[in-house]
Amino acid sequence: SMKDKGKVAMGEGGNAVRDKRPEGLDEAESKAETYINDKEKAQYLLDEALRKANNNKGALEKIWDDLFGLFRLVGAWIKGEYVRVPYKTILYAIGAIIYFVNPFDVIPDFIPLAGYVDDATVIGFVINSIKDEIERFKSWIRCIFQKYLKVY
Repeated sequence: SMKDKGKVAMGEGGNAVRDKRPEGLDEAESKAETYINDKEKAQYLLDEALRKANNNKGALEKIWDDLFGLFRLVGAWIKGEYVRVPYKTILYAIGAIIYFVNPFDVIPDFIPLAGYVDDATVIGFVINSIKDEIERFKSWIRCIFQKYLKVY
């Protein structure tokens, strides 16, 4: 059905590399539930993620646009500006951000040197699974801008 179009199950579609659920993602998603019910906590997490991303811009170059798309979606959801978003999408997105901010929390034997490879894999995997929602969010932003521009 149309309603379920944006709700791509994890691991469905995409290429073979991204189909394998990255280690620690289940754990990150179960932690994400506590953030969904606490917007203040979610905003703090997002601020941490932005700080970490800006400090490591070079290492994250390849996934920068996707990463920021994810941050912006979650940010707009936290502020209540963008609410037409499936629960699972927010859960996946916040799960990816938790993983990005503190992989040690979700993978006990996390290797810092391989960290950015892992970040790219996880962010890529999550973005791949909620691509439709991210596209919908981007067109929502474009729509807002067009309305705004018409006013002036």
